[in-house]
Amino acid sequence: MNCAQGVTAVFAFAILVVAAQYAPRPSGKENDGPIASQPESQPTFVGRDTCRECHAENHALHSKHGHASTFQRAETSDLVSLFAGKSFDSGESHGTYQYDSGSKQRLFATLKSQFGDSPFPLQYVLGSGQNAQTILTLAPGENGRTEGIEHRVSRYPGDRLGLTPGHSQMLPRSPLEYFGYSVHGEPLERCVYCHTTSAKIVGESIVDLVPNVNCEKCHGPGSEHIRLARSNTKPPAYSVGKDEWDAEAELQLCGDCHRLPRSLSEKELREYPDLLTRFQPVGMLRSRCYLESDLQLRCTTCHNPHRTIAEMPAESHIQNCLKCHQPESTTHASCPVESESGCIECHMPAIELDGGIIFHDHWIRVIEP
Repeated sequence: MNCAQGVTAVFAFAILVVAAQYAPRPSGKENDGPIASQPESQPTFVGRDTCRECHAENHALHSKHGHASTFQRAETSDLVSLFAGKSFDSGESHGTYQYDSGSKQRLFATLKSQFGDSPFPLQYVLGSGQNAQTILTLAPGENGRTEGIEHRVSRYPGDRLGLTPGHSQMLPRSPLEYFGYSVHGEPLERCVYCHTTSAKIVGESIVDLVPNVNCEKCHGPGSEHIRLARSNTKPPAYSVGKDEWDAEAELQLCGDCHRLPRSLSEKELREYPDLLTRFQPVGMLRSRCYLESDLQLRCTTCHNPHRTIAEMPAESHIQNCLKCHQPESTTHASCPVESESGCIECHMPAIELDGGIIFHDHWIRVIEP
């Protein structure tokens, strides 16, 4: 890096620090205010706690789900105490980060080998922590555009720090990328979109924030539904924002963030690398179970969307398989190896990715040894 680049980077960091300290800071809390007594032209978000009035069971289940904790401000998360005072050697290409929380308990990283003591703010925590949590910082980039810096270090289960998935082979292309991978435009917007119920990136801030993937991410803004429910003895129909819901609509909803084939390259789809196990609908759509179900197999065939997978016993998944693979049925395909157990281990094996993250392969098939 030449001197001019170094000065530019330090100047950018100084701007970020000022923004982090003095910019308006929305609370990040959901809107639990009063509901209008008359129909609204556009429904608004009411917050998951309002939904609890009638849906206490689903609210309690969702509270334990990874979707309930996918987006936090770093200073209100436990990552401050985890990172502060620690250092992490991220490799020869980048250097060793030093972490500090400062006087206001806001998390910063410094990279003395490149930028001396200039602090780089770490703003938002993305991910539930069931697999990993990665930090995102919004920074001013070229031509006035906003850059999202996915920090090079992530938190893994057991409070272990490690390189963020996909970063092991990355080299910095700009001063900002010494702190992580830079994205902008639609990829950055999608990143925030898929970890929140509602949010808008404005400059280096996020406004109109409804954090986490909550009820209204799938069901839509609930103010009108709540108004009708409170004013009628018979609860109104409300199925994911529309009156009729089918397998294709559900697949599009889940695949919007869990990925569909259209978001991948032909090469990726052809070669099907292990990384694609992160994108469950991609695998499911090429499975015989889906293709021979008259395209009726859907995510909720096996998953309760309100309940964390960690609380679902393995036996429940086997029973789902046996609905279509009953050994006593002459019209069902029965497993010749073990007809009533081992379905997941054999046909949807766990795949370990970067950082020790584990996903089950949703391309349900007979895997040749």
